[in-house]
Amino acid sequence: MLAVFMTVVECGGFAAAQVALNVGQSTISRQLGDLEKRLGMRLCQRGRAGFRLTDKGRIVYEACQHLATALESFRTTVGALRGELVGELSIAAIDNWATESCHPLADVLRAFRGKARRVHIHFHTLAPDEIERAVLENRVNLGIGVFHQHRPGLSYEALFDDPVELYCGVGHALFDRAPHNLDRNDLHTADLAHRAYLSERQVAPLTGDLPSTAAARQIEGVAFLILSGWHIGYLPVSYAERWVESGRMRSILPDAYRLNTRIELVTRRGVALTLVSQTFADILRETTRPSRG
Repeated sequence: MLAVFMTVVECGGFAAAQVALNVGQSTISRQLGDLEKRLGMRLCQRGRAGFRLTDKGRIVYEACQHLATALESFRTTVGALRGELVGELSIAAIDNWATESCHPLADVLRAFRGKARRVHIHFHTLAPDEIERAVLENRVNLGIGVFHQHRPGLSYEALFDDPVELYCGVGHALFDRAPHNLDRNDLHTADLAHRAYLSERQVAPLTGDLPSTAAARQIEGVAFLILSGWHIGYLPVSYAERWVESGRMRSILPDAYRLNTRIELVTRRGVALTLVSQTFADILRETTRPSRG
């Protein structure tokens, strides 16, 4: 019942929780009702006005998070005493890493699995702000991505740099222009594919004031908008490489608009990692150390 309650809270209501739990709303409602009777308190409001936690429900949810963390720590500690890593590992990373040859995550997972055959891995691909929220809410153990504004309650550790450049696609008015015939003034007629998970004005002030009629929450969405030939946008250099090589994209004034973004590991501040999470983090650090110099 506690697991059902946590899922409903994390999904934001019964409708989304039905999909996550693969059960009907009546079953979820009955289990929550049983839990409220056992605890002797109302945990949430549900009805036409939507789902909302009560003050007591919010405290119970936080206690559930602490309980889940303690149980996982117990499992990994006992497993370590027996000479094996057991339990669960939940990771969230930015999207489209599998298509970028420079990223070491597959190697890290391979090395980790060699040490932890019995650990159950939950892997999520999310936008950076969603990763931070998931770590803060204890829904994932570790987050990996680009985080331009560090949040209170989280710890950030630099892993390696991942440069991005400004691109346009075939069919765009700037695509066939010779590099020496391009300057910054030409961009004011372009339409920037806005990255919805960050503030373009803060992160890329040189292009922050460009007109924008499109936005995407993930890298892949930005790439689709650029490939349409109607928009320009920022992409990681390694991610855009395949389209550049095939002649479908080109970088715009890379000397002026190249940004050196940093991939970071994010964890909850003041909360010790389980042995499973610590093992993965150590392999991640070791694998990315050469790229950090």
